[in-house]
Amino acid sequence: MSYQMKLIRRIFNPVIALVAIQLVWVAVVVLWVTWFVGRHRQLKELATRYSPELLARTEGWSPLVQGLLLLAAILAGVYTLFIFWRRQSRLYQEQREFITQVTHELKSPLASIQLHLETIQLRRPSAERLDSFVDTMLDDTHRLHSQIDNLLLAARIEQRRRPADRRTIDLSAFLQKYLDDNRDRLPPGTRLELQLEPDLKAAVEPDELGTVLRNLLENAVLYSPGVPELELRLSRKGRWAAISVKDHGRGLAAAELRKIFRRFYRVEQPDERIRGTGLGLYIVQSVIEGCGGTVQAESAGPGCGCTITLQLPLVEK
Repeated sequence: MSYQMKLIRRIFNPVIALVAIQLVWVAVVVLWVTWFVGRHRQLKELATRYSPELLARTEGWSPLVQGLLLLAAILAGVYTLFIFWRRQSRLYQEQREFITQVTHELKSPLASIQLHLETIQLRRPSAERLDSFVDTMLDDTHRLHSQIDNLLLAARIEQRRRPADRRTIDLSAFLQKYLDDNRDRLPPGTRLELQLEPDLKAAVEPDELGTVLRNLLENAVLYSPGVPELELRLSRKGRWAAISVKDHGRGLAAAELRKIFRRFYRVEQPDERIRGTGLGLYIVQSVIEGCGGTVQAESAGPGCGCTITLQLPLVEK
């Protein structure tokens, strides 16, 4: 891009444009007030000198007030347009980063699978090594499947294409079965403490609740350096069933706690790159709130771990 084009883009940058409009607006107000006060003083002096009865019929400061109100309305309109532009610009930037991240998340396991298949084809590895290759490719396949599930569910949530097929399930039995089926997908050595209160039922869509649990556990693992230490609890809180996932990882600052459920939002780590698309916790919140529940994140600060608690309305039967 030429220097002239860069200069034009800088000149027409909305932030610079807003500042320029503000300066013009202030200048117009100053000139308007100065002109009006001067003219008002002149007219008042003429009326006093030649026709004092006109003073009673003058409009006084009304034109000044009307002019200022008009200028304020124009400024409010410009500011509203600027706020709208900022929001659209932020959303556009988030979408660009999301596309880049999704592309990476989909290409990485595909590249790994291709590499292992080519190695098998060219070198004919031993049975033990072949088993290791197959395990790695299965892990990559699960990772691809998880990403695609997140994308499809996020699209369905955004467009509300169909109502969730909710039914009453025993949460304790569901959580136990989910962990039995998926524990081997956790990193080797992961310590998982489980406390499940029995006979708690809620109306949910099982596949969506499974996606919620997967996203919570994956998120806890991603932000737990070293060997993850996780706690999963199910308990009753009045009329609610509370499911909490706690990690002992990096923790979150107070400002981050208000942002992590936004669509496309990812907590950046200065010392390393954390994979992910920024959809996981957005899906968690959307699914749980769609069931009439709530989601809350708690952390004592960086380095103190994080706890995410879901609350679902109990079905008493």
